[in-house]
Amino acid sequence: MKEKIYITGHKNPDTDSICSAIAYADLKNRTENVEAEPIRLGDLNKESAFVLDYFGVKPPRFKDSMKPQVRDLNMDMAYSISPYTPFYKAINIIQDNQMNNVPIVGKNDRIVGIVSLSDIMKAYMEVWDDLILGRSKTPLENICEVLSAKIVYDAKNESFDGKMAVYAMDPGKIKDNILPGDIVIMGDRSDAQKDAISKGVSLIILTGGYEMEKDIVKMAKKHDVSVISTELNSFMSARLLPLSVPISYVMTSEDIIYFHKDDYIDEVMAEMSRSRFRSYPVLDHKNRVIGNISRYHLIASNKKKLILVDHNEKNQSIDDIETAEILEIIDHHRVASIATDQPIKFRNEPVGSTATIISKMYFESGVRPSREIAGILCAAIISDTLMFRSPTSTDTDEQMLSRMSRIAGIDAEEFAYEMFKAGTALENKTIEELISGDIKQFNIEGQNIRVGQIFTMDLDALSDIKDDLIEAMEKKRMAKNEAAFVLILTDIFKENSKVLVTGKYGDELAKSFDEKFENHEFFAKGLLSRKKQMIPKLTQTLIRLNSQA
Repeated sequence: MKEKIYITGHKNPDTDSICSAIAYADLKNRTENVEAEPIRLGDLNKESAFVLDYFGVKPPRFKDSMKPQVRDLNMDMAYSISPYTPFYKAINIIQDNQMNNVPIVGKNDRIVGIVSLSDIMKAYMEVWDDLILGRSKTPLENICEVLSAKIVYDAKNESFDGKMAVYAMDPGKIKDNILPGDIVIMGDRSDAQKDAISKGVSLIILTGGYEMEKDIVKMAKKHDVSVISTELNSFMSARLLPLSVPISYVMTSEDIIYFHKDDYIDEVMAEMSRSRFRSYPVLDHKNRVIGNISRYHLIASNKKKLILVDHNEKNQSIDDIETAEILEIIDHHRVASIATDQPIKFRNEPVGSTATIISKMYFESGVRPSREIAGILCAAIISDTLMFRSPTSTDTDEQMLSRMSRIAGIDAEEFAYEMFKAGTALENKTIEELISGDIKQFNIEGQNIRVGQIFTMDLDALSDIKDDLIEAMEKKRMAKNEAAFVLILTDIFKENSKVLVTGKYGDELAKSFDEKFENHEFFAKGLLSRKKQMIPKLTQTLIRLNSQA
C-alpha cells in the first residue's frame, strides 16, 4: 500500500499556493512510490479559478483538519454479503477470512445489517423447529446451494411453509407424518415418491444422487411439487438443510455501529469505548461498505504525512498542524515559526514564486511536466512576480517561465493580461470577500498583524469603497484581537499602491515609506510586494518602536 501524503499551500490560498501544491503532488506521484494528494485550506480566488479552468485542471480538495481519519488506517479488506446468503455460506465466509462479523448489504450495496460470530453461535445453539424454512422464507436457490443440489423441477413456490421431514417409512404406515406443503427428504423408492406427491408436499429432496423416473417427474409437475437431487446422503441433507436459512433471519438490523471513512480517529475511539464489538464496518459517502476496523487498527494508526508549499508559518497553515507529521517544506518566504519533531527536507530559495522552485525540481528530476502542469506553473510564476514587475522577481523566475511556457504552448504576456483581468475583476465581490481574500497573518515582535493585498487594474474603483473597507477591516481586527490590519491596494500596471491601515502603526508605517498617513491611508509609490517590501518595513518599524519603549 502506497504511503499517503498531503500537499498544501497556506490559508486564503493564492495562485502560487494552489498551483504549486498541484504540481508538486504530480511530481511526487511520478517519481516516488507514494500517493500524493494536493489539498487547499480555503476557497479559490477568481484568478486561481480562471487558471485551473483555462488549463482543465481539477481544483484540490478542501481540507480543514490534519487529525487522523478512518481513511488513513490500513483497514481490513471489505467483505459483505446479501441478506439472502445462506446461513451455511455466511459461516464459511467468516471462518475462512478469520472475521468476527460480516456486514449485510442490500440495494446499491448499502448496509442493512450485520451478523457476528455471537449472532451465529446463538442461532446455531437454538433448537430450530422443523418449520424454520417457512418462517425464514428460505428460497429454493438457498437449499440447492447448501445441498449442492440440481433442480429436477421448479414449481416456482414462493415459500416452503411446511415442516422438514425424512420419508423413511413404508407408504402404508406413513399416515399423517407427511402433510401438504412439507419439505421431504427421501431416497430412490418410487412408491414413496408418488405418495409424497399425492399428499401435496411442496418440495422433494432426492438424496444419494438418485434420479426420479420420468413418469413421476410428470406427476410432480401436475401437482406443482418442486424436485431437487443432491449427492449427499439423507443424514447430511437433514443436517445441512436448516442452514439454508437466509442470513437476514439472524442478522442484527437495529442500532448497528459503523463508521465512515472521513470520521476522525478520536471520535471513533470514543464510540468504540462505549461498545464491546471486536470489529466495525467502514462506509463511504454512499454508505457502501469499504472495509473493517478494530481497536488494533486505532492503536497502530499514524499521523498524517504533510508537505507545505509556499509558506512555513504555523498561523498561515492548517489549524491542527501539530497533529500531522511534516515531511518537507518548499518555500520562497522568510523562515518563521514551523517546528518539527525531526529533521526534514527544507528547500527555501530567494525567488519570486514557489512555482519557480517546483519547476526547477521537474528539470532536476529529468521529468517533463504535462502541458497542463506546465501551464499552471507558468500562471503561478506570473501571478507571484506580477509578470516580473515585483521586486521579488529574479532571473531564475524568468528562465523557468520561458521554459515552461514553451511546454504549455502559451504566450506569457498575452496569458498574463487575461489572467490579471479575470483575477482583479471586482464585479459581484462583497466587502467581506475583499478583506478575506489574499490575507496572511504575521507575528512580528510579539504583535499579531494581518496583512492583505488586492490587485487591480483600476485603483479608483477601490477608492470608491474605501470607507466600507475601513469599517470592515476594523471589525475583523477587533474580532481577531490583532494589533493592526494592513490592506495593500495595488495597481499592477502603474506599479503603485494605496495602503489602508486600521489599529496601530499606521502613521509609523507611512513614515517608513516617506509618506503621510491621513484618514487611515497613505500612498506608496513602487510598492508591489507584500513579502519583500511591506513585511520588512513592518518589521523594522516594530523593532524601532520596541527599542524606543
